[in-house]
Order: sequence, then structure tokens, then C-alpha cells
Amino acid sequence: MRKTIILLVIAILLISSFPTIVVAASPGSPAPASGFSSQQILVKFKPSTSLPEVAQIHRKLGGQVKKTIPGIGVQVVTVPKGQVMAKAQAYSSNARVAYAEPDLMAEALGSPDDPRFGSQWGMVKVQASQAWEVTNGSSSINIAILDTGVDLDHPDLANKVISSIDFSHSGTVDDVHGHGTHVAGIAAAMTNNGIGVAGLGYSSTIMNVKVLGDTGSGAYSWIVSGIMWAVDNGAEIINMSLGGSSPSSALEDAINYAWSKGVVVVAAAGNYGNTAPLYPAYYTNCIAVAATDSLDRLAGWSNYGDWVDVAAPGVGIYATLKNNGYGYKSGTSMASPHVAGLAALVFTTLSDTNGNGKLNDEVRSRIEVNCDDIGLSGIGYGRINAARAVDSVPVPPGAMTGQVTDAEDGSAISGAEVSDGIRTAVTDAVGMYTIDDVSPGSYQVTASKEGYQTSSLTVNVPSGITALANFSLSQIIVPGSITGSVTDAEDGSPIAGAAVTDGTRTVTTDASGKYTIADVPAGSYEVTASKEGYHSSSLTVTVLSRSSAVANLVLTQVIVPGSITGSVTDAEDGSPIAGAAVTDGTRMTTTDATGKYNIANVPAGTYQVTASKEGYVSVTLTATVVSGGISVMNFSLNPKSAPINIMWVDSFRFIMCGKNLFIEVSVATASGVVVRADVGLSLVCSTGELWNFSSTTNTAGLVKFKLGKAPVGSYVTTVTSLTCSGFTWDTTKGITTASYALSG
Repeated sequence: MRKTIILLVIAILLISSFPTIVVAASPGSPAPASGFSSQQILVKFKPSTSLPEVAQIHRKLGGQVKKTIPGIGVQVVTVPKGQVMAKAQAYSSNARVAYAEPDLMAEALGSPDDPRFGSQWGMVKVQASQAWEVTNGSSSINIAILDTGVDLDHPDLANKVISSIDFSHSGTVDDVHGHGTHVAGIAAAMTNNGIGVAGLGYSSTIMNVKVLGDTGSGAYSWIVSGIMWAVDNGAEIINMSLGGSSPSSALEDAINYAWSKGVVVVAAAGNYGNTAPLYPAYYTNCIAVAATDSLDRLAGWSNYGDWVDVAAPGVGIYATLKNNGYGYKSGTSMASPHVAGLAALVFTTLSDTNGNGKLNDEVRSRIEVNCDDIGLSGIGYGRINAARAVDSVPVPPGAMTGQVTDAEDGSAISGAEVSDGIRTAVTDAVGMYTIDDVSPGSYQVTASKEGYQTSSLTVNVPSGITALANFSLSQIIVPGSITGSVTDAEDGSPIAGAAVTDGTRTVTTDASGKYTIADVPAGSYEVTASKEGYHSSSLTVTVLSRSSAVANLVLTQVIVPGSITGSVTDAEDGSPIAGAAVTDGTRMTTTDATGKYNIANVPAGTYQVTASKEGYVSVTLTATVVSGGISVMNFSLNPKSAPINIMWVDSFRFIMCGKNLFIEVSVATASGVVVRADVGLSLVCSTGELWNFSSTTNTAGLVKFKLGKAPVGSYVTTVTSLTCSGFTWDTTKGITTASYALSG
């Protein structure tokens, strides 16, 4: 009957448009776009989310929790005005959030402007009088009317209302709008009391749950709260002559909660004359009701489609009105309470045939399979017939069939037992089974076979229908084991008493270093061996069902660190050098007043040990440290010689002045220029002539050489000597040769 909506489509609907539910839609008018609360969203967190995490998410996203709807854990969250869609998307994007959605608005499904018919023709059409000859229902059966409220002073309703609650913030549980009073009268007005009209539910009682405001509209959160309250306060039936064109996860959660608690949920299919879904009627665990007229024709404005379950009278329905009145209304809002009232009668006529501890599945099946087939297109079962539903026609049993296969390779499993809790069948050679004579209803069906894990499915068996239930069984994995040895890395000798663990189980090696870890489920494990005095060692092994994985572990002894010690003395006079730095490359210490040092906690190995102090030439020695041993390293440092100043030719400069060529040379050192440096220079011309010069740098470190009447040609000049007291010429630095071209 239902088709799952693609999640992507739902998301688009939630983001781009939200259809509305209208109190009084004209026949054939389209469903208008729905609105939502300007400052409220509905948020449900995943079960694993902690309270501190919930609080942190609200702080981050700027939501304030107004209340939590018990049972399904949905929070009504206040957000800044105008940010409903943005905040709903922000919450939905959080990995801890199951869903977040606007708090949509729903409105009563009202009365199209159709001609009136005789009073209560609908009761005659569904054979209510014949049904009442079988049962008048019971005052213990409560019908929750989730609507605009109920006129609590109405003579045909006052003594039927056993409880009232307002979730709409109207300030009164009474029916200011008028819609809920008419709906309540159809379902359960006082019957056989000498006044007014009869309600199809006859002796059943009314729970007045106001979820729509005085204008006929209401937030989805009000409706969800109303459903939860009705379920938790004893309702057997919930009627919702209301709806919205946008889906809601919170609303669906509430419907599913009600169904799981044994409640029959009935809702109007809508008055828009098309197949578009209306919520909550569209949800699987809700009976969706279309409207028919006195000639058993589908009302032109009634919704229909493969998601609509049954039809009921809904055109020109005479029932109670507010202010103690009576009158006509039309709409699927009027059809829905006919089904709710009938459900109240059916509850008293049947038993729990499938043993699931609830009657709602039997009630729904009894109503649906006993509908009159009046040729309605797009309606699942036809128009309801109260007399047939309570007694006239027995409900034919259904059946269930299917195949049981291996989850790993898809092969058929023969000899598997399939049970619905009452009957059991065994699969044949191709894994097929059939269970016949199954009373209509929902069953928890299990398939089992030795060596396989049992699998369960919830199967709904309609009357006269064979339901399909295929099972895929996983083999029971028999544990394997991990075995091996633990040995010493140095000599290969066995290590007894070592602890070996796979992270869950731990054993100890025997005298021969062997071990076995038994009952290890199939999978990959990090196996670790350890013992005092040894470094732990690990291996990754894969254990297969019924097999033994080998993990041989080798342990290396823990090495006790040693030390490096000795003295540092002056190479010239043998005196101790205090404050000298001694390092092995990782650790460093300084010598004491007697020149002694000690580097402790040095792991075994070979080290380059260096001793150094300002004014001395550093010395490096090689030391070998064994486990727990002491390596003695004595150092003798030579004092550093006085520094030697380095100089070099820093630049050449060629200057033509008339016919004279001047060559200017700059001599530099690291600290500046060199004064009184003697510079020797050779100059060769391409004409073959050679000149040699020598001179001394001035206070600017410069020396200038002159070649008078320089011939035209190419010149190469080379520094042949550079001397100065206290300085050494470094020919690898600076410039030693330069060239110059003199043109005519």
C-alpha cells in the first residue's frame, strides 16, 4: 500500500517548499504550500549522543531546547526568527543528529461546498445498525480525537469525553474552531440516548487532544506531542482528520511508536482530488481514508492512490456542531472518524490470533478485508462495511512463503526451520518453505538451522494473501586458536613464563617456551609476548574458523645502560681543565674543578665523544660502551694558536684618463680594509707588451697603478704578490685576475 519516498526527494521538499493543510479547501483545489513555525525546529539526536554533546551542539548552532517529546526523544528547539531553514540544515549536517526539520504547520481538513444529504446516511451505508446488533463496543475503548478540540458542553458529547489536553497553546481545550466537535460526533457521539445523532463507535469514549489552534492549523510538534500523550494515556485508536503535504521524520516516529504500542491510527487522505501524499495518512502504520458520497462514488475532491487504504462516507455528513448544535460537513475529515468508530467496535470482537500481544494488526486487517468492493479506482480495499467487519464475513487466512539461503554464497539451505511463533515449516531441497492458514496480522518469523545464526523478520500477512519472506542465514563461526613459541633473540633459547596475549585472552609459555591461546574468534589480532628483563614483541596474525594461527615471537633482553668517564687536561702542562664540555652526541656534561667528568645512562654502543673548551682545540675520541659497563676516555687539549689574519684582493677598477690607463686595486680583510699592503701586479696587452708594477695600499686599502700612453688592445692584469705584516694572502678568496679592452 505504501511506497517509500526517496530520501533525496524528501530533502528537496524540506528545503524548497512545505505544503500546507487547509481548513476549507474547495473541491478540486490544489494543496497549497505549507508553512512552518517561524522560530521552531524539531531535532532528534542519535542514541549514542551524550547529554554534554547535545548541549555543545545546541550552543554551537544557537538553538534553545523548549521541550522534549517523551517516547521518541524529539526536541522542540527555538531558533532565531527567520533562520528556521538554515538552522534545520545546520543541525542535519551534524553527524550526531538523526534528523532535524522545520516545525511544520497542519490544519483541519474542512468541508467542501457540496450539496447536503439526509441526516446520517453514512451510518446506513456502512450498515452500522447491523454491526450494533453484534456489538456496541465498550467504554474501555478510547478514541483519541486529535483536532481543534471538542465542545465539552454538547449534550451528545459531554458524557463521552474522559480526558482533555491542549497542545496548541490556545488556552482552552474547548473547540473554538468547530472542526473537532463534528469529527468527534461521527466517531463516538452518544448513541441510543433519545437526542441528537449516533456515533459509529457507540459505547466507546473520547479523549479530547487539542493539537490544532483556534484557526484550524497547528505545528507538527503539537501533533507529535498529542500522539505521544494519547498513546501513553490509554488510547486504543487515534483519529487525525488533519494533515500536511510535507513529510516529517518526527511525525513518522510518533506514528510508528503508536503502532508499536498496539494503537490503531486513522487519518484523512486529503481533499485535493489527486494522488499526492498527505501526512500522516501516507505513513505505512496509518490507515489512510478517502471520502465517498451516498451513491458510493469517490468524492471528486478526495485524494486517492496506491497509498490510500479505505474509503468511508464523507459528503454531506450530519453530526454534532459546536455550541450544542448539529449540521452537515463534508471532507475526508468526516470519512476518517467513521473508520475510527468502526475500529472501536472491532476491538471488542476479536482476539490476538498471531500471538504478538497486540490487537491493532487484527483490527486493521478485519476492517480492510471486509470492505465493500464498489469499484473505486485508486483505493486499496474499498468502502468500509461495519457489519461485515464485526461479524458477518469471516476473515480468510493468508499464508507466508519464501526461501532460506546462505548469506555467504547465496546457496539454498534445505532442512531449515521457519516459524511464525505458532506454526513451523521446514525448507525443501531448494530452500523453499510455505506456512498455510495464517491468520491476518503481523508476525515475528524466524528461520534457523544448526550451524547457522537464527534470523528474524517482521512479516505482515493480509487476509487471503501469501506474504513473501526470504531469509539469509550466516554460518556460525567456530573459534580457532593461536599457538607458537617465545625465544631469546640472542641465543634462541626458549623463554618460559612469558605472557602472551591477543588483546583479550592471555596465556603463559611453558618450560619449552610454547603457548596456545584457545577459543579465538575468526579475525585479525595483534599478539604480544612480554617478560620482565625483555623487550615486548608483537605480531599480527589472522585466525580462521576452526584453524590455528602460528605466531612465534622473539624477545630481546633489556640492556642495562653503562657510562663514559675520564678527565680533561692541558696538553702543555698536564693541568686539569675545569668547565670543559664533554658530549657523546646525545648527552653532555662538564668537567669539575679537578677536570673529571661522567656521562651516565649511556646505552650499549659505540660513540664519538668530544671534549671542548674555549681557547683549546677540541678533541674527539671513539668510546665503546657495553651493557652495564664503564668506558674511560681521557682527553688532552692543546691551547689554540694566535689567530692569523687573512687578506685578499677585493676588486679591480680600470680608469681611462686621456691616454693614460689607471688600474685601481682594493685589498680587504674580514674586519675591513688592509693598509700598507704591498701589491705586485703584471699587465699584458694583446700587442705583446708586458708591464710589472708594485705599490702599497693607502688608508682606504686602495693602490693605483698608471700606464701612460696605453696602446689600443685587450689587457689582462694579474696580482703577482700580496704581502703585509700580520696578514696572509688567501688566493682562494677575492680576485686575482681581471681583463679590460681599450678601443681606438
